[in-house]
Amino acid sequence: MSIELTDDIRDHHFARPLSAENMKYYNENFALAVLRYCFDGYDGWTACDAPDLQSSDRSEGIEVTELTISLNKAIVGDCLHYWETGDVKYKEKAEHRGATAGDMYYILPSVDSDDELSALETVFRKKLRKLSSYKKRGFRTLGLMIVMDGLPISSTERNWADVVRVLQSDSPEKYDVFFFVYPSVLCRYSCSDGTVERIEIDRDDYAALEKYARIMAEKPAGK
Repeated sequence: MSIELTDDIRDHHFARPLSAENMKYYNENFALAVLRYCFDGYDGWTACDAPDLQSSDRSEGIEVTELTISLNKAIVGDCLHYWETGDVKYKEKAEHRGATAGDMYYILPSVDSDDELSALETVFRKKLRKLSSYKKRGFRTLGLMIVMDGLPISSTERNWADVVRVLQSDSPEKYDVFFFVYPSVLCRYSCSDGTVERIEIDRDDYAALEKYARIMAEKPAGK
């Protein structure tokens, strides 16, 4: 572990939900924090833009994205608007989509593994289209990290590497490594030899990594 999860981080409390505009920065900082927690060698990396994480010499990069079911993404947006504005019409929209929405929480409608794997395929196809531009800019090694905000259905976890393998088989450009992150696990798939590594993350540490990422995402520029 090359990240220090201090008591100040573990005991930190937030007065309000994370704003929609800071969500992207949160995901990038969370991804980098997880990598530093699980592996050595990421201390010199920074959260940038396109690709989202980059090594100090700009030879390696990792794209970061969320795995969201399209309906659920709309629900989360409705809830964020409700919390920020207090306008109950957003709460009603979320509930009309099948969610349970409260003042500081939401419960998403259930999905099945086919929904999750279809969402994974959609995200992965989109990210594959970016590879050629990164290669032209000098990045030699590229990865993709997909973050879930909940546990995947068991069959999703068993099949996600197969989805990646099949989609990359027809692509002229290929990712070198693929990460799949969810509470409290990091899966790493090496695309060159097909090996899958599953790393368990202590639950309290996972919660602290989430807090650390939010603190970093909300930190004023230049500090």
